[in-house]
Order: sequence, then C-alpha cells, then structure tokens
Amino acid sequence: MNRNIVKILDKGFSDISAGEKMLISSPEKISEFIYAIPKGSFLSIKELRQGLAVKAGADKTCPVTTGIFLRMAIEQHKGNVNFPYWRVVDEKHPVVKKLNLDGSQIKKKRVNEGLPR
Repeated sequence: MNRNIVKILDKGFSDISAGEKMLISSPEKISEFIYAIPKGSFLSIKELRQGLAVKAGADKTCPVTTGIFLRMAIEQHKGNVNFPYWRVVDEKHPVVKKLNLDGSQIKKKRVNEGLPR
C-alpha cells in the first residue's frame, strides 16, 4: 500500500473527533516525509502526524497506524545510512529496542545535526 487513505470518522478515536478527516498513511509515505525533513530538524511523533495530515488534506493522522508504519519504514530502510529516522526518533524511543537499533549511533547522528538530546 503506497498511498494515503483519508476517512471521515463517524465517532471519535484517540485525539481525533467525530466528523474530522483521519489519514491512514503507509510506510512508503512516512519514509518520503522523513526524507524531506531538513538536516538539523527534529519532529516529534505528534508533529510528524500533523505534517502527514496537512500534506494529505486531512485533519489528523491515525496514531496507531502511524506507529506501526513508522516501525515498518525504519525496518525497510535498516542498513540505509541515508534514511534520517533519527529526525523523528531519539535513542530512548521504544522502536529502538523493538528493532534492535544502535542507540549510541542514533545519539551520535542527532548530536552531529545539533538535534535535541
């Protein structure tokens, strides 16, 4: 699935109210978005979700699928030193342990870009 799906919610879900447009993204779209984050910039997961939503013409992005697809995107790019996932994930993020990523490498990349620690 390399496309975005936008649905109008009948009832509220998480931080999304009934009647709002919710984006269900994909690992590929999340990867594209992460690649576009400028060097030296950091987005929280909430900011990532909002950026994805705005780009797709939605109000918010589904928090559940965003977490799943972020993990899948990082897995798909594992070993690709040019995929800047450290611009949305720090060394303490739960995905680091789940994917057996090197927290010290993430910290080093973040320091090199002047990102918050």
